[in-house]
Amino acid sequence: MPEDLEEFSKIRFGKIARRYFVLNGFDGILTILGITVGAFVARISDPFILISSGAGTAIGLLVSGVTGAYVTEKAERTGDLKDLKKSMVHDMENSIHEKKVKKQSTFIAIVNGASPLLCALLIMVPYFLAYFNIIEMLNMAYISSIAISAVLLITFGGFLGEISRESKIGYSIKMLLAGVITAALSLLLGVSGI
Repeated sequence: MPEDLEEFSKIRFGKIARRYFVLNGFDGILTILGITVGAFVARISDPFILISSGAGTAIGLLVSGVTGAYVTEKAERTGDLKDLKKSMVHDMENSIHEKKVKKQSTFIAIVNGASPLLCALLIMVPYFLAYFNIIEMLNMAYISSIAISAVLLITFGGFLGEISRESKIGYSIKMLLAGVITAALSLLLGVSGI
């Protein structure tokens, strides 16, 4: 593969991995934020309930992210490889391109699954602290968890602003607004008893 084409392929691959990281990290943040607000409305005072429900959700996001991304990326890349094979004169069985398909699909799958897991675990840190009686559950652990969610959303927004070469503050506000909407809907559902 010519050097410039190889470089283009790396840049494209990096952008895909970056997109998956932000997209699924965002999912992880909003999912745990929804659980947090719902549990706060229910006045759940046992941190283990939040740890177990958050961990179960994080594992679900991890498995979904890894398998979904792997199968999707492998299908996309295998299709591209088959198109390339048709246009090539020699057999490409066990070629560098074929190995790259598997390697890149695996890497993207790991990024896709690890991102929401990491974000979920960070948001759950206050519940672990409450479990070990380092902070109190009502209200400190809840407030801390919501604050971590907000910081992560702002960070992701700033990152998106950086890569788009647009306003970091604008993107941060948009991400934070999604968090506020999630919290408001969770609060509304909890208060209404639905």
